[in-house]
Amino acid sequence: MKTFIKNIFKQPVATTQNPLWMVCLRCGIALISFAHFMALQPDFDNIFSAHAFVSPDIANATRDFLLPSIYSIYKSIQGIIPISYEAVLLFFRILYPLTLLFLLAGLFTRPAAILSLALHLVITNSMEYYSYGVDLFTSIALFYCCVFPIGSLFSLDVLWFKKVSPSADRISKCLKLFQTHVCIMYFFSGLEKLMGYNWRNGESIWRMLHGYNATESVNFDFLYNTPIPLLIGWATVMLELLYPLFINIQQTRKWWLAGIVIFHVSIAFFMGLYFFSSVMIILNLTAYYMPFIEENKPVLAPKSLPQLIEA
Repeated sequence: MKTFIKNIFKQPVATTQNPLWMVCLRCGIALISFAHFMALQPDFDNIFSAHAFVSPDIANATRDFLLPSIYSIYKSIQGIIPISYEAVLLFFRILYPLTLLFLLAGLFTRPAAILSLALHLVITNSMEYYSYGVDLFTSIALFYCCVFPIGSLFSLDVLWFKKVSPSADRISKCLKLFQTHVCIMYFFSGLEKLMGYNWRNGESIWRMLHGYNATESVNFDFLYNTPIPLLIGWATVMLELLYPLFINIQQTRKWWLAGIVIFHVSIAFFMGLYFFSSVMIILNLTAYYMPFIEENKPVLAPKSLPQLIEA
């Protein structure tokens, strides 16, 4: 395994690599995270305030104690600074979307990414009862925004501070690391589905088609006693399990990528997980679409005119 990983990073830089994948990662995850946080605002007080559905002191007891929560930070500084819990909550409520806007614009990109990740982890750790997969994958994307040179292209850092672009070799190694991580995620997701029975017998597909209000206008009962849910379940398992193989083959890359995008669009429509699907689509486009877009094709030089030979 160690030799395999070393060989990945020893490969030469691909000539078709387009550095716009870094812009896709930065802008995509910042925009989706900002929209996700704004979507929480109508229920923000019900989730985080002192009068929330689950009291902050009770929610704090179930948090991951390796990371702080908003309430634990409040209790830590309460004896030092005379501040209310609502004031601490307002600080996070304002600062987090502000750092995402800085990240989106590419202004002080790395500090903005680090602060966005830290605030995201604290906020997510404060809403354990309401957190799901989108928060985990957002954390992963923000982490890569911290370590990759994403502010070196189409950013205010470049425009105002003349930030120097990294070498092509460094960009290539960052991309390979990101692609490897995405492949590992899908492989083990497919392996987990294969080890269970819900996807192998089509039950998960049946529940997905009948478990969300968006499909109330369509009756899928006609699929009962048909092999369609079973086939879709197995297709999903194979799509994820074989992702690392076929997504890295040039001839099958676009078809596998299209299948993954259709899969996540279906999750958004049938399960209502819009932000989760958006984050996963951004990760896929960043890893396996944007890097392979052909850059500006060289303009063909006009054919030289035949020289007149003087007599």
